[in-house]
Amino acid sequence: MTLPGKAAGFVLAAMALVTAASAEAQNPQAVGQQTPPPAEETELVFEREVFQYPSFLRSNPFVPLDAGNTGPRFEQLNLIGVMHSDDSSASVAVLSTGGVSVAEDGTISPVDGDAFYLKVGQRIGNVTIVEIHPERVVVDVEEFGLMDRRTLVFQSRREGGT
Repeated sequence: MTLPGKAAGFVLAAMALVTAASAEAQNPQAVGQQTPPPAEETELVFEREVFQYPSFLRSNPFVPLDAGNTGPRFEQLNLIGVMHSDDSSASVAVLSTGGVSVAEDGTISPVDGDAFYLKVGQRIGNVTIVEIHPERVVVDVEEFGLMDRRTLVFQSRREGGT
C-alpha cells in the first residue's frame, strides 16, 4: 500500500520530530537543566578492625576454658594431712591425688598418688589455698572463670560430698 505524497511527507515529518525530541531529552543542556559539577575524587582508606575483650565482664572466646590450670583438679585432690602452726603463714596442707584408705578396724594406709605440700595463697590446678585449720582446709576453686569457695576435710570425714 502506498501513501499519497502529502501523507508520506506528513509521516516523515512526524518521525523526524519524535527523533529530535528524544535526542533533546537525553541532552540535559538542551532542556535547560544544569550539568552537575564534576565529582570530587574520593580517597579510599582501609582500616583494620581490632577486637578487645574486657576481662572483667566476659572471657576471651579464643582462650581455652582450662588455660593456666595445670595440675590436678579439685575433684582429684584429697586432704591427707595438715601441719598446723599458730602462725598461719607456717601451716602446710598436704593434698594428694591418691588419698588414703581407711579400713574397718581404723587403720589408715596411703593410696598411690602424687602429694602436694601447699601453704596459704599457693595454687595447684584450679585450687588456691585460702585457710588452713587443724581439721580442714578452705580453698577457692576456679571453674570456667567462676570462683567457688569449698572445704576439704580428711577423706573419712568429707563434708557434703565435696
